[in-house]
Amino acid sequence: MLTASPLLAWDPVGHMLTAQIAYDRLTPAAQTAVNQTIAAFNQKNGTTYTFVNAACWMDDLRSKGKETARYSPWHYLNLPYLPDSDPQPGSGTPPNVLWGMEHCLRILKGQIPDAEIDQTQAMVLLIHLIGDCHQPLHATNRQGDAGGNKVKLTNLKDTLLEIFPHYSNLHFFWDSSYRRTVQDGFAGEAYAPAFYPYSRALEGHTAALPLVAARAAELLKTHPPESLETGGSPTQWVKESHRLGYDFGYQKLPGGEAVNPVTLDAAYVNAAREVSEKRIVQAGCRIAETLNAIYSTTR
Repeated sequence: MLTASPLLAWDPVGHMLTAQIAYDRLTPAAQTAVNQTIAAFNQKNGTTYTFVNAACWMDDLRSKGKETARYSPWHYLNLPYLPDSDPQPGSGTPPNVLWGMEHCLRILKGQIPDAEIDQTQAMVLLIHLIGDCHQPLHATNRQGDAGGNKVKLTNLKDTLLEIFPHYSNLHFFWDSSYRRTVQDGFAGEAYAPAFYPYSRALEGHTAALPLVAARAAELLKTHPPESLETGGSPTQWVKESHRLGYDFGYQKLPGGEAVNPVTLDAAYVNAAREVSEKRIVQAGCRIAETLNAIYSTTR
């Protein structure tokens, strides 16, 4: 984490927002099942997660240098840089986020065994990966720029940049774009809670939970699920993100898509925030729909 680019999809708060929205939309039977699953996961791993902050587990592993080589490529899928790029035959093979979601779904449904991933871990992986695939630059790649990691920004303002200045790039902006606003010419933070894990002591994020619950409720009022397209399949979700990454992430960059470094303007920041808020709500609804189907009856 000290030297690598931050291919984290949503930041920790963003991932918890997707999980909070999902948890609140689970059926009683599914809530009981996921609570039992998280309890079993914690017992096996010596952790203290709730369903909501377990959405950060994959990134917590990475921040502690404990993420296995197996998981590292699961967070994204680099589709060709074309307006209507589809996952082609072979796109679903490992390692990428599409394959990871489908693999975890098969484990949870009891369709395949995995010697390294049991059903408790498969659920924790799945809630993170569904969140990941809804971040537009996790399904879009332009000329090998690692989903915008190599596109530098001149006016990103974030406390984290004091520690990791190389995070001032387009990808990191989109990871946190759902809480960005323009302040004095900078793409700043609408809120930057003190609990944000600058210390890298990430596990749990318990201090974040009250704010996450409040922000999730606000997002649902601003973007009611009935106004958005939910449902669908992992392939569809990846295709949606790719198109949004192409149309909004790159094509609308101030000065043109080829400019590097870029100074973000208010129109771009505001459009990115709206896109990302909707994607977080969609991801939460889709996590809930997926788990409601799997845990439709108490197991």
